[in-house]
Amino acid sequence: MSHTRPPMWMSAALRAWFRVEITGAPNLRADGPVVYVSNHLSVVDAPLIAALIGRPCLVAMQSKPPAKGLAGLLWGQAGLDWVDTGDPSGARDFIRRVRAGAAAIVFPEGRMSLHGALMKIYPAATRLLEATQAPLVPIHLDGLDLSHWSHAQPGHPRRKRPRIHVQIGAPRLADAAPLTAQGLRDMLEDQRFQALHRWPTIPAALAATERRFEAGATAIEDPLGNMLSLRRISLGAAALGARLRRRTDPGEVVGFLLPGVATVPVVLSALWREGRVPALLNPTLGAGPAKAAAKAAGIKRVLSSRAFVAQGQLEPMIDTLRETGAEIIWTEDLRTEIGLLGRLRALLAPGRPAPAQRDDPAVVLFTSGTEGTPKAVVLSHGNVLGNVAQLRARSDVGPRDRVLLALPLFHSLGLTGGMLFPMLCGARILIYPTPLHYKVIPELAYMHQATLIFGTDTFFAGWGRRADPNDFTSVRAAIAGAEPLKPGTRQLWVDRFGVRIIEGYGATEASPVLALNTPASNRFGTVGQFLPALQTRLERVPGLPGDRLWVKGPNIMLGYMRTDTPGILQPLTDGWYDTGDAVSVDADGFVTLRGRIKRFAKIGGEMVSLAAIERLAAETWPDAGVAAIAIPDPRKGERILLALAGAAPERAALQMQARSEGLSELQLPAELIALDDIPVLASGKTDYPELTRRLTADRAKPHPADKAS
Repeated sequence: MSHTRPPMWMSAALRAWFRVEITGAPNLRADGPVVYVSNHLSVVDAPLIAALIGRPCLVAMQSKPPAKGLAGLLWGQAGLDWVDTGDPSGARDFIRRVRAGAAAIVFPEGRMSLHGALMKIYPAATRLLEATQAPLVPIHLDGLDLSHWSHAQPGHPRRKRPRIHVQIGAPRLADAAPLTAQGLRDMLEDQRFQALHRWPTIPAALAATERRFEAGATAIEDPLGNMLSLRRISLGAAALGARLRRRTDPGEVVGFLLPGVATVPVVLSALWREGRVPALLNPTLGAGPAKAAAKAAGIKRVLSSRAFVAQGQLEPMIDTLRETGAEIIWTEDLRTEIGLLGRLRALLAPGRPAPAQRDDPAVVLFTSGTEGTPKAVVLSHGNVLGNVAQLRARSDVGPRDRVLLALPLFHSLGLTGGMLFPMLCGARILIYPTPLHYKVIPELAYMHQATLIFGTDTFFAGWGRRADPNDFTSVRAAIAGAEPLKPGTRQLWVDRFGVRIIEGYGATEASPVLALNTPASNRFGTVGQFLPALQTRLERVPGLPGDRLWVKGPNIMLGYMRTDTPGILQPLTDGWYDTGDAVSVDADGFVTLRGRIKRFAKIGGEMVSLAAIERLAAETWPDAGVAAIAIPDPRKGERILLALAGAAPERAALQMQARSEGLSELQLPAELIALDDIPVLASGKTDYPELTRRLTADRAKPHPADKAS
């Protein structure tokens, strides 16, 4: 092949044909040794990169480039010289020429992507790059996976002129720390994150997804027969937004009290496009907490449905909200007001969304209240989209996926992970309003042929026990968060369905995901590796296993709103958020949760983890519900109570399990108490305030043999 500079017309022609958008163009070096490290989407990736660089390039490949057709013509004109680095002599020649001053292109995946996301990184690529001793410039290509020069993918439209975005990162200097396969993957994931985090608002990102994929394809459906495409969601939002514009104020926090059905994205999008901020209320909170939540967020108006209120018997909650002065806006009335004329106006002239910035508030969620009064968490458009981009950078979710979403949307994992993340990936979602229908969810998974499902340990355990072995056979990833995954739940899914539950970790304040295992990078007992673009800080806490975790990044909230300063945002200091969790991180970056800082009891001067006691109990009684609390003790400082549901509280069994793990008597609870059930929140987390009330106000009598010596 020729090894001359690509002609100037080639760069101009390719930019015009593909409507190329470039971010980070100054990072393209003009001379000297350099290696451009890129993801691999199509057979014309190398010619496009070379044309943008404007200088002759070596290309490390183990298969011959195309010689015929337009792709062959582009390769011939681009000044590329193919080197077979699979051959030792070819690899040596490649290294020698780069060290002598040549520019080169390397695709560490070794093959074109089958799904548009990153594939396996070959260690040989790491060794090759390290040996060149040249600066590395990371590149991420986005859009060529839709071209006719890429692999055909289910759900991906094939286009002659797909829009191309090229993200070019800063050079990694040759004298930096030694390059590892994980470091190379991190570098490529970071560029993928940057490329996917380029939209300023959620409506803008949804509009881009609508343009990228089949706009008429079903994006979300529910068992009631509602089936909406992104196009219909957009039109519905325009029609509804016109009514909400007259009933609400710009920038207003609007209460959102609606069930999880397919029309929910329409309502949320309508609020977003008009510059309003939905505050997702939890209908299971009860009147008192709902009043506190409304006060904290400064809610003056609440969107709800008469049918939903009647079915859920939420009249007391509505009355309480009215007592705070909030106006209730019924969706049934809005639907009547819109009418046929409103729909036609939206179809013919949908108008433009209100101007908004990445740092503008997008949604208000409320902490689960597992340890006290819920706080209002304010997330910006950039926070939510940042977390979606982080998840996309780490995963391969796409249009071929069918997602079952049964988590409530007031749960941050349900909103971001279960709905917005797959929707912005082009996946098809089946939404169901409650995860508590343990017989219904497995049947829906079977009928929908779900490939992805989100849940908590509590829900996965309930679904797994009631399911037929065929119900979850289509699932390729079951993703758990919000609470620790019990070994028994994990084993149940492996044994019955052949499905691994992938555990992650996060917080509402993080939009919510901070760390995640993946099918390709999974370590049992951990919550995975931290997501791209996330800064972490570990602080030693004397007496505790692990370190206190602080995080900072694009997905970390704007701040809190509290009842003592209603509607006033209290921002974080320098953007750092204290998770309140004790963690340890191994040499490969996998994170192990050691427990909540607040959930350690001080027994005789020693710190004992309540989470560790719960884990020990779950190992002892895999099918039981377990939860531990600490209460004051005049002699030892604190006393640990372990509640059990569905198992006899036999201390001898717990002692035997502790001895098998080499744990001391100090790691055991003072009392084991039998309950009919462990109270849980709608999110699936243990309701520790309620559990404490039960065990302290009306304590079940422990078995004499279970008392501490």
